[in-house]
Amino acid sequence: MPFKGFDRDTFFLLAENKFNDSKTYYESVKQQIKQKAIEPMREICSDLSDQLFALDEQMNLMPVKMVSRVRRDTRRAKNKDMYRDNIWAMFMRHKFEWHYQPCMWFEITPGGYSMGVGIFETDTGYLAHFRAQMLSQPDRFRDALQQVYAAGAVESIERYTKDKPGDIPSDLRPYYQAKNMFFIRFSTDMEPLFNGKVLDELRASIAAFGPMYRFLLDVMETSIAEKRKDYGD
Repeated sequence: MPFKGFDRDTFFLLAENKFNDSKTYYESVKQQIKQKAIEPMREICSDLSDQLFALDEQMNLMPVKMVSRVRRDTRRAKNKDMYRDNIWAMFMRHKFEWHYQPCMWFEITPGGYSMGVGIFETDTGYLAHFRAQMLSQPDRFRDALQQVYAAGAVESIERYTKDKPGDIPSDLRPYYQAKNMFFIRFSTDMEPLFNGKVLDELRASIAAFGPMYRFLLDVMETSIAEKRKDYGD
């Protein structure tokens, strides 16, 4: 089914389930949550599949695998609440098959929704390739930055405190210093979630975030190829 919008009581339903924090209560509303929250998110994933495939042919495009669960995994978490009131969809390759991969996402919460692109899992080898790519293709990276900012996204960057060596232009230095980096657009206007127009926003965001995703994807593939070379594969 194509996405038509979320029911207006979706977030109340999720919040009530989180508040009760009870398996018994969850079982009593499980089908409603699936119908009003999980299935619409999967419909969004399905509707976006052609655009996502055009961006990355190896992206995981199985809606059932793209959407988060309501039940939290609390085994290693300090917060032992069993249920969440936010749900997200990840637009990325299979997470267990690829390392250092970029991702895009769409998340809904009782306070609004967000769309973003970034990289979260890194190591020193990956970051060295990231800096090398930026040095060799500064204009490509600038164009990717311009498009994410033009789409209304803001940055969140964890940086090294000590400057990394390299003759990098001053405007790119803040990104050159990154350990982790993502860009996020957040909206508190809930109406597009209910009337279905958020799907158009997502299509526009994917188009705008695509160049950054591709840049980070090329860094990932270069880094993986180098590791395979080192191990003689």
